[in-house]
Amino acid sequence: MRIGIVLAVALLGSVAAAQSNVWDKVSKRYDAPQMSPAAVSDEQMKAIGDLLKQPGATGDWDCEGDDLSTLINGLSFAEIPVSDTERVLLVEAGAGCGRGGQGSNGAMWLIRFDDAKPVLLATPKDGFSGWIYSVGPPESHGYRDIVVGWHMGARDSGLSYFRYDGKVYQAAGSASIEYDDDGNGKITPNP
Repeated sequence: MRIGIVLAVALLGSVAAAQSNVWDKVSKRYDAPQMSPAAVSDEQMKAIGDLLKQPGATGDWDCEGDDLSTLINGLSFAEIPVSDTERVLLVEAGAGCGRGGQGSNGAMWLIRFDDAKPVLLATPKDGFSGWIYSVGPPESHGYRDIVVGWHMGARDSGLSYFRYDGKVYQAAGSASIEYDDDGNGKITPNP
């Protein structure tokens, strides 16, 4: 029994240390990643709209019917620099059911096209919502890690660390960041 407790405490300690280590590489000052607007063809737009109409694609944002149509028609597209070999789109909700009341937090998706077929790499269903805080340089399977922010107030935000597992981005940790008067942040990993 004692050995089981000791092993459980050691395992929890190593998980906490591993999560703390991912945050050691994250900037304590917000520095928006360089992204450029992405041109999306009518065919790609239709394919993305069809993809987002699938059950669960909007996660907790609960977009349906006319709200879902408004969401799809108001999407914005940018090329996000997560891969040196693949074109990956950051797709963001512009308004309506996929955007928070204050406007800074919103539903987001990462989409790569395999020929004409869109492939979801990250979705709101998996917690990929808010705004992009940082991109890499740590990477896995050829894709850079991404930190997503969620504004909580004027000086604090929640942060979620995402790592590519070879198929999709998975959450690898969460933290909060609180800023001082000079804009310097203190990141505190969540247990």
